[in-house]
Amino acid sequence: MGDRGGAARPRPRAAADRGAGPVTPQEQSALLLRVSTGSWLIHALNAVARLGVPDVLDDEPRPVEEFAAKLGADADALGRTLGALAGLDFFTEGPRGHFALNEAARLLRTDAPGPLRAFLSIGVERVLPLFRELEHTLRTGKPAAEKIYGMPYFAYLDSHPDDDREFTRSLGRSAAAFFDTALDRMALDGAEHLVDLGGGDGTLVELALRKHPRLTATLLDRPRILGAARERMRAAGLTDRCDLVGGSFFAEVPTGGDVYCVARCLHNWDDDTVRTLLRTVRCAVAPDARLLLLEDVVPEGPAAATDDYSDLVMMLIGGRERTLAEYASLLGDARFALTGAQHVGTVAAPRLHLVEAAPFTQE
Repeated sequence: MGDRGGAARPRPRAAADRGAGPVTPQEQSALLLRVSTGSWLIHALNAVARLGVPDVLDDEPRPVEEFAAKLGADADALGRTLGALAGLDFFTEGPRGHFALNEAARLLRTDAPGPLRAFLSIGVERVLPLFRELEHTLRTGKPAAEKIYGMPYFAYLDSHPDDDREFTRSLGRSAAAFFDTALDRMALDGAEHLVDLGGGDGTLVELALRKHPRLTATLLDRPRILGAARERMRAAGLTDRCDLVGGSFFAEVPTGGDVYCVARCLHNWDDDTVRTLLRTVRCAVAPDARLLLLEDVVPEGPAAATDDYSDLVMMLIGGRERTLAEYASLLGDARFALTGAQHVGTVAAPRLHLVEAAPFTQE
């Protein structure tokens, strides 16, 4: 994609193709190089995105001295960094020292439709520090987060308000793209009241209320998080249709909903904690209510690389990704019956599924 010249770099074959034949030494070297430089790449991409480089470039190459000055950056350092990224197919360079956007770099713009910028921020600030303590988890089976923070990950967020708010904002920015897709499958046309458990900054509720003018909602989350949700509802003109409730979904869940949603939360926790959450929900729901889970669902057989990586991240904070059968078992333990599952994955969340459940009709 870049036009810096030279032979094309070998690409490691995809995981699904590796059984087709022996891996060549060239492919092995390319894979090792990609692995060894992976953390460099995410730091470099995050840094140039935070500087605002993608927002000042377009398809026509511009000299780095010109836009570095506008961004308050050192032209030499920025040019060398962009040159390295162009060599990895982020940005294009030509002539030398002149840079432009390509399709990959365009995803880093603040107005890009996808959540890549938010993912980069989460990766650099939250995920990479956890992997530095992976050996601790391998030796003890305990989450790396507990060694780093001296307490469970979400307990740390509870005691550090600024980190908690930024984490919530990053999740909201990354989730908007796939929430919109999932809502089209939730069959909310006939619903009256949606209860979003762990609703964060209100991204899902806002999208749902916009799509369904007769729908009302309750959003439950920790009290400190509700400030972001309150501001979102106010800005959208939806305060009269959404009640914000501070609390823990492990302790008590609001009643009165005909649809309950838990989106991208269950994978944060181990099985016993998930059972506690689901049993609390079961105590609140009416017999004819629906429970919707929006979670990644990993395949029963060998997982793709992205599935394995996601599960590693969750392991380091004390959670796990699960198969559909594992979700069915956890739901059954809480007296819910699995009634369906739909793939609603996007490029940003390829394994995302909408899992639907209903209370057991016979106890």
